[in-house]
Amino acid sequence: MKVPFTTELPDNYDRLIEVGSLEEMFSAVESAGPDVNLIVWRRGALEGDFNTLAECLSDSSLEDKSISYPELYLKSTDIIQPEDLSLRSDFSAACAAIYKDIKDLAELRPGDVEMHTLRSVGHHGYEEADIHDFHSDQDYWRFMACYSGLGTEWIKNEDSIQDDTRDGFYYAAEDAAHYHFQEGDVWLQSGEGLTGRAPFLHRAPDITFNEGDKPQKRLMYVADLAMS
Repeated sequence: MKVPFTTELPDNYDRLIEVGSLEEMFSAVESAGPDVNLIVWRRGALEGDFNTLAECLSDSSLEDKSISYPELYLKSTDIIQPEDLSLRSDFSAACAAIYKDIKDLAELRPGDVEMHTLRSVGHHGYEEADIHDFHSDQDYWRFMACYSGLGTEWIKNEDSIQDDTRDGFYYAAEDAAHYHFQEGDVWLQSGEGLTGRAPFLHRAPDITFNEGDKPQKRLMYVADLAMS
């Protein structure tokens, strides 16, 4: 069953800080109170054909056809050049935007990127079904950018019920508001590794949102950061 959702950010939510740049984002991390577990830069849709790039990445990087979400693992110690991401010249704008995010993050947080991936996720979702359940991550802060497709779904901590049978998993309360990030969004979300800070509760979007529509892959950049 489809659950109604909104891409609007909640008003007066003390766990959320909205910023206007990456510089502001990491400045906010340093000053954020213990209640904060989400810092968002809502920059709007970017220039470039990210949808077609997502399709091409999937077709090009799949060796095992049973894998439903091919990921391009990037070297944390190197800056990836646009030509390393570009599979065709007409993707240049999209690749340049991704490259800029990777480069800006590396420059703002030198040495903090532990692992990062460029993920192209099929409309059928992840093979690991539990990623489509609300959960918290085990790392400290995770940096994410959404380029195409439906963004990560999340709920407020106070609207969650802990799953007693699985550590780090939650259910949404019956009257919980469901939120989604949108194309162009960049955000930092906290994980279980941050002592004294409530983890951000989220899940991969419900794949039933694609039923009856033209299937669209999700294209995201994800980086785990070693900072507390």
